[in-house]
Amino acid sequence: MYLILFFLYYKEDICKIIKILTIKKLFNKYNLLYKKDNNISFLFSYYTSLINKYTNKDNLYLKKNPLISIIIPLFNNKNEYILRSIMSIEVQTFKNIEIIYINDCSENDSKFFLNILKIIDKRILLINNKKNRGILYSKSLGVKLSRGKYVIVIDQDDIILSKNLLNVLYENSERYKLDILQFKSLIFFEENKKVKFRPDKKFPEYGSIITQPKLGEIENYLNYSLGFTHFLWDKIIKRNIYLKAINFLGEDLVNSKIVQREDHIIIFPLYKYAERYMKINFDGHLKMKNKAQITNNINAQKSSLVYDEFTFLYFLYNNTKENEKEKHIFFREFLVIIKALKVCINVNNDNIRSLVFKICNFSLKSKFINNSKNKILKFCNKYKKLNTKINNK
Repeated sequence: MYLILFFLYYKEDICKIIKILTIKKLFNKYNLLYKKDNNISFLFSYYTSLINKYTNKDNLYLKKNPLISIIIPLFNNKNEYILRSIMSIEVQTFKNIEIIYINDCSENDSKFFLNILKIIDKRILLINNKKNRGILYSKSLGVKLSRGKYVIVIDQDDIILSKNLLNVLYENSERYKLDILQFKSLIFFEENKKVKFRPDKKFPEYGSIITQPKLGEIENYLNYSLGFTHFLWDKIIKRNIYLKAINFLGEDLVNSKIVQREDHIIIFPLYKYAERYMKINFDGHLKMKNKAQITNNINAQKSSLVYDEFTFLYFLYNNTKENEKEKHIFFREFLVIIKALKVCINVNNDNIRSLVFKICNFSLKSKFINNSKNKILKFCNKYKKLNTKINNK
């Protein structure tokens, strides 16, 4: 009796512990890979054995009309991570899919490795960009080339947790005639093998359908008042809605070399064009976090990070300047960004500097941020001081 009461009282905590242990077991299985010879030939044989175990040859051929397209941008990732991710897709019980990798000029042998994998699984398509175009372009290209009724866009090292995820997503999307279906995701920190449960928004309730005009309201986009996320990797999206969103952004923005904030930019029109949205209480996705990888990216991409952040702000300003309430949301986001850009403030690039000061001028002229103008001026002065070329002009 006491045990039953204990379980009922601590049910949520116990479920989290079980989930964490399950994920760690999954990684112990994957990490056997690293203890062996992880060259191309070994990975190839490992992948082949996986295919033989979880699927059959009939399922490895691309159907005439795939129902779900999985889009995966690729850039300089380890073959072990690529394999770990594709393994989680191969074991899916839902087989009518296509898997589109967009290789953005990787400098390692991942392209060669994927060419081997697609020999085994004909559902894998590898597209090679002729030059490095950035992640917004690559994701958009993948969607344009896709043939599924629905698309899922994930990162190259993400893992699908449940082998039934695609089944659950497809069945719910069809049953409720959804344009966007959001599911739950967890974060896995590879350094210490810890699992983080992302905050669970109480509204909307799981299973409740949000429609227009509520779905497209700008405050929901930035204030999370509906529990939406700015990310693509925890959603399945109807392809025709995604194509409308790409068209809304325009060729100039899509073709610009965006490597950060790309999800935030595309989600903006997705919520505007979607007619029906729902979220479900289903842990389907594991987001990978690697501390060393994050540090390397920050150090290597200071200029691009600043450019992408302020390109996002410029996009947001142009699409929220019609009324006072929307402009206020833009300025709030601007203050968040300049506070977070200390590591990237010294960027010697004329185009980026011009964009930064254009956004700063917008902000300083606004009546909404009188209390914050000193912060913006302080940011501008520091930016000018660190950029010696500006001082010389």
